[in-house]
Amino acid sequence: MTAPAAHGTTTISDRAFTRIAEKLASEDEHVTGRPHVSASVCGAVAAVHCDLAVRYPAPVPRLAAKIREHVRRRLRELTGVAVENVDIEVVELVPERRSGHRLA
Repeated sequence: MTAPAAHGTTTISDRAFTRIAEKLASEDEHVTGRPHVSASVCGAVAAVHCDLAVRYPAPVPRLAAKIREHVRRRLRELTGVAVENVDIEVVELVPERRSGHRLA
């Protein structure tokens, strides 16, 4: 029986990591439009910054915490990179459209 070969490594570029983070940040139903995300990866540690437009009314602090944790956890699961910091900045509040019709 032979010993197993050494495992290789997978390197994820900052651009690919950023695109993954962008997709994850947009998964919440309160986020509208395409988030602007920047990320930097240094070895097995990363930092992420997300600028988001969110539908109003929404509990912004709770929403930011929920998205922060989702992005951190899923990036770790998908890439194996520990995300040290996820900054969430709400740059726009977009009023929800009301359904129904207007009376004349």
